[in-house]
Amino acid sequence: MTAPLKPRSLAAWAPSDTPALNLAIAKRALLDIGICEIPPGSNRSGRIDEYVRAVGSPIGSYWCAAALAAWWREAGAEIPGSLAGSCDAWLAWARETRSWSPVPAIGRAVLYGTPADAVHVGVVVRVDPLLLSVEGNTSIDGTSRNGVAVDLKLVNTARVIGYVSPTPL
Repeated sequence: MTAPLKPRSLAAWAPSDTPALNLAIAKRALLDIGICEIPPGSNRSGRIDEYVRAVGSPIGSYWCAAALAAWWREAGAEIPGSLAGSCDAWLAWARETRSWSPVPAIGRAVLYGTPADAVHVGVVVRVDPLLLSVEGNTSIDGTSRNGVAVDLKLVNTARVIGYVSPTPL
């Protein structure tokens, strides 16, 4: 008789030198994979409404940045204050706080769009051998700035503006 498999921890693939805060952010985001809008297309559910309320955005808003804010806040990272529900606010804040980076790393936010207009955001959860992110308000079968779920995605590097490094509260 074989012994039962022991469950592995979330993000067990992360390099041992991954900063604790970055690892906590990635693990927190991974826990929300599978959260869906109810009904699909509504930008609503109990948890999604919590994300959006916490950043002061109207219920039913696009919620990728609000999800990012929840994951960072719950892991103990600073967020861009009351504007954390906006991708453009994350972009401006990262530049102001000098936390902007062209390099992906576990736990960093990945921003998509153009240098003048951030339209979507997620959290990097793996960089090797694939660059993967967890994204809220994303499409399951493609890329969209207004999807229906939290999902694990292959980062579309052609759309990436850059990355935001977390700092502790």
